[in-house]
Amino acid sequence: MSAPPGTLSTLGLPSSTVTDARTGPGDVLRVTVFGQPDLSAEVGVNDKGILTLPLIGGVDVNGLTTSEIGKKIARALRDGDFLKNPEVSVEIVQMRSQMVSILGEVSRPGRYPIPGHLSVLELIAIAGGLTQNADQTVTLLRRDNDPKKSETDLRIPILLGETGVTDRKTLDVEMRPGDVIYVNKKKQFYIHGEVNRPGAYPMEPEMNVMRAISLGGGMTQRASKRRIFINREVPDKGIQSTKAALTDPVQPGDVVFVDESLF
Repeated sequence: MSAPPGTLSTLGLPSSTVTDARTGPGDVLRVTVFGQPDLSAEVGVNDKGILTLPLIGGVDVNGLTTSEIGKKIARALRDGDFLKNPEVSVEIVQMRSQMVSILGEVSRPGRYPIPGHLSVLELIAIAGGLTQNADQTVTLLRRDNDPKKSETDLRIPILLGETGVTDRKTLDVEMRPGDVIYVNKKKQFYIHGEVNRPGAYPMEPEMNVMRAISLGGGMTQRASKRRIFINREVPDKGIQSTKAALTDPVQPGDVVFVDESLF
């Protein structure tokens, strides 16, 4: 049975990548000492990164992988003369310290653990991919810990879609705990009046009035090429209506209106 989207479970992630994840406060680990059920336990990591176990007490596991934790516990059992050759296995039950969020136009928005190394594209894939309404630009929100800067959050726009090899740096950027990816909704424009298919349409690069009319199914027989208007919201001025030529650019949110001929 699979875990609900966005839960803290590590199900659905490759076991090798979960093993590489580094633990921290709030994580829950399952420690198994083979042949010693009394020493095995499912334990949470406290706010100082300490895991408390029978016999050996507190173990600092902050920033360690499960394999490193297993070796550290085995060494403590051996050094304390509790077991001669202990075999220890550690699994992550819940990961709460190394979490990122993805919101907006993805199939399964929510919070996800960072399995070792996680890029923006890999996070989108884990979240089920983009919806049909997703824009090709996503925003990475990241906490800036630089005390010299007044801004505490960084907003990094990342362009998806076809990119050259030299442009892949932002796509492959490694996610950090606390990062939030917001997948924007596809920007639209509107076309009404004397066109065959009035309605809302997604923006395209270098969109102009001629292309907008084409997406709207072309002009009707009653349309006038000289009576085309763009209604655009201007800050502090409200909606402004201007006469437009076929080559004029169309911006997101514009309403293109094709009026009928007077004759």
